Amino acid sequence: MTDSRHGLPTRRAVAAGALGLMAAQAARAASRNERLVYVGTQADQDGQGVFAARLDTATGKLTPIGVVAPLQRPTWLVAHPALPVVYALSETGYGPGEQGKVHALKADPATGALTVFSTVASGGGGPAHMSLDGEAGGLLVAHYGDGHVAALPVRADGGLEAPASVQANTGSGPGPQQQGPHAHAVLVDPSRRLALVADLGADRIFVHPYDAATRRLGPAGDASTDVPPMTGPRHLAIHPNGRFVYLLSEIEPEIRTYRWEAGRLVLVQALPAGGMPPVNGAEVAVSTDGRFVYVSIRVEDVIGAYAVNETTGALLQGERIPSGGKTPWSFAIDPSGRWLLAANQGSNTVTVLARDPSSGRLAATDQSVAVDRPTCLAFPAWG
Repeated sequence: MTDSRHGLPTRRAVAAGALGLMAAQAARAASRNERLVYVGTQADQDGQGVFAARLDTATGKLTPIGVVAPLQRPTWLVAHPALPVVYALSETGYGPGEQGKVHALKADPATGALTVFSTVASGGGGPAHMSLDGEAGGLLVAHYGDGHVAALPVRADGGLEAPASVQANTGSGPGPQQQGPHAHAVLVDPSRRLALVADLGADRIFVHPYDAATRRLGPAGDASTDVPPMTGPRHLAIHPNGRFVYLLSEIEPEIRTYRWEAGRLVLVQALPAGGMPPVNGAEVAVSTDGRFVYVSIRVEDVIGAYAVNETTGALLQGERIPSGGKTPWSFAIDPSGRWLLAANQGSNTVTVLARDPSSGRLAATDQSVAVDRPTCLAFPAWG
């Protein structure tokens, strides 16, 4: 609308234009606050697979996008640190001589859509966990089914090549889940020269030499560490300072703190992380500032928080609060540090807990989305 005498915009038009500009600016600000999050699942039906949502880091609002990649049992996901690529394993291949698969998926950060562009055999049966090395030149995979640990080269475009090396560990324990090795997690240490493997079946943390240039693993050496029988190591987390390692066990819900000294694990502390078995420990993670450690405990349906002694790495038990659902298989802290999302496999929900970055305390929110049997979460740096 213009002033008929001078052909100039009226005050009403100017006001409307200003409001429109403010709305556009607000929309852009809102989009800057939103972060993509991908959810791995135990999907085995048509229409299921990798799920995506957006988290508003200012408000904690979680908005579902939906299934963005129909894959079979994509139970663990890892996002490339620089490229718009997500890696998803298919937890399959439990039959004699069978292998699971690992997929590289190209992402559209604007929509969250994923497209498979590379698929390779995982190097063993029943893959359960994977992680990238520090330079993202290699992807390491732990296999629950047969205990194998594999290293896969990552191409310049983010695609995958067949395993460059596979190591088959041995060992067993007294529990019914421990008739043979079951590698449940693998992480490369900050030097990129060693790989740590939590093996539930062998009651052991295996330490393998790792050549980051060739993506080759060597046999586990004498730096490998036993844990008490019937502990059942599940997941590991390395402190941001690289000096401490935290192990959460599954059969005996316990969190163990180690000093990482010259490629060896030195026990600092062992704390109960739940009630009596069969409580089942699940996930462990360290906040990016290194001040807090969190664990999820299935059956009890709780997230536990611990404060970290910055000198020794020892933990001080804090609160334990409900995860907002049933069977918190895993969880992730968003990049802002203000929210913790829990993948509640037993209630088919992903829930949002508010987190105070200064105190580490958690609090329930009313935010959740429905997801079929969620098992892990990944916040891509580019999302």
